[in-house]
This record gives sequence, structure tokens and C-alpha cells, in this order.
Amino acid sequence: MDISQVTPLTSFVISILSVAFSLVGLLLTIITIRRNNEARQLEMLRGVFADILDLEKELYNKYASSNEDEKKKWDSLLFNSIEFFAFLVNNRYVSDERMIGFFRDAIVGWYEGIFLSHHSQKDISNENLYPEMRKLYKRMKDSAERARY
Repeated sequence: MDISQVTPLTSFVISILSVAFSLVGLLLTIITIRRNNEARQLEMLRGVFADILDLEKELYNKYASSNEDEKKKWDSLLFNSIEFFAFLVNNRYVSDERMIGFFRDAIVGWYEGIFLSHHSQKDISNENLYPEMRKLYKRMKDSAERARY
């Protein structure tokens, strides 16, 4: 095609097609970034949750027969893992509400079923002990209460 054959209509059509292809490319980039972000969040959650599950298995298999020193070490490992999980959620490193909601009952159960029964009243009333876990627990507990109504 000779440059002299390019009409204003042809030029307009080429411009529209260029804009359309650019928009499609931008849309695909946004979708890819979003999916990559979800995969990253899921991988972070999977890693932390796997650690917590391993420790929870020890609770059922070894905890009862352990001495007090081993129990304190186990409690520390478990609740530090939960604290890290809560940190990721509270600071929006993990922000997908579906993923967070999936763990709602587990978070409430870990706090009410394990934390409250394994720690002294002094530890339970110490707001500086596992603050991220407490914050997430309150959020999940409120969410669970609202879901019932």
C-alpha cells in the first residue's frame, strides 16, 4: 500500500484497532496480575497453615504425654505460627476474603479451644502476648456472629 492511498477513514480504522488491541492487552495484564496475586496469597497461607497443622497433629499425638517444658515449647511454636498467620491477614498481605473466611472457624477454635486452655489467666489478660492473633480472633468472632443472623 502506497502512503498516498491511505485515506482518513483507513487511518481512523487503524487508530481504533490499535486502541482496541491496547485495551485487550491491558485487560489481560490486569487479569494476570490479579491471578498471580491470588496464587501468591494462597501459597503463603498454605505454608503457614501446613506448619500449624503439623503442630496440631502433635497436639493429638504427643502433647498429653509431654512434660511441662515440652508443652511450653509446643505452645510457643503453635502460637507463633498462628501469630504470623494473623500478621499476614491483619496487614493485608493476604486480603482475599474467601481465603480468610475459610479459616474463620479454625482461628476461633485455636483461640478458644487451645489458647485459652493452655495459658494462664495472666497470659490471657496480657494484651501484648500474641496481639495479631487476638486482633484476628476478634474480627473472626464478630464475623461468625454476624453470619449467624
